Amino acid sequence: MAAGLADYHVHLLGHGEGRLTAEYLAEFVQRARSQGLEEIGLADHDDFLEVLRPLFASRDGGWPSDYPVRLGLEVSYRAGREEEIRRLAREFRFDYLIGSVHDLDGWPFDHPDYVEGYAGRDADELYRRYFSAVVRVAESGLFDVIGHLDLIKVFGCRSRRPASELAEAALEAVRTQGLAVEVNTAGLFKPAGEIYPGPELLRACFDRGIPITFGSDAHRPEEVGRSFAQAAELARRAGYRRYVRFRARRRVLVPL
Repeated sequence: MAAGLADYHVHLLGHGEGRLTAEYLAEFVQRARSQGLEEIGLADHDDFLEVLRPLFASRDGGWPSDYPVRLGLEVSYRAGREEEIRRLAREFRFDYLIGSVHDLDGWPFDHPDYVEGYAGRDADELYRRYFSAVVRVAESGLFDVIGHLDLIKVFGCRSRRPASELAEAALEAVRTQGLAVEVNTAGLFKPAGEIYPGPELLRACFDRGIPITFGSDAHRPEEVGRSFAQAAELARRAGYRRYVRFRARRRVLVPL
């Protein structure tokens, strides 16, 4: 159970297989209720923004549910998109924006069709490049949350040096810019076999005073809130006693 938590990384449309209907949203809500979640946040990929317009517009008439559903967006950040993202943030009344890194110089490193791209690469250098991209996400000033902080480990790529050392500049940028990082349980169901971020990196976030959110990265209703009890315990072991929720891009601290 995930009593008292909020799942802020829910994909109603998934990778295009989902449905933008009140009935389908109700399945996500039902699952959230059954898990003891107090609210969920829809954070579909920005690729589907045009499809999502009716959902965004429905905020004026109320959500098709009596359950708290927040509105976010997961943006795959690439240099040069800054003005586009600012325009989107002005146009829609988001509760929060997640900034994520899904590719390095055009290589979609988290996509199973491109896993061969890891072959022959130095793991420490990959981590440095990845976290350098996270620095750019944080310093853009466009986002509220950094998605799956150490996603580069998704297929089991592990650095020789501690991830917290390689991520030091990224963590400082996140702290300075006042962003949260998400405790994302999707990594448990990938070859990495570990929550994003891992224990040592999450502790480094806590030591720097970086707040957290929780996310399942659900692409189907049955994935909402999955393994959140484990995520909450990981956060508590790292030192956290509170986490953040968002309202109209304003942070609200709540007990963990």
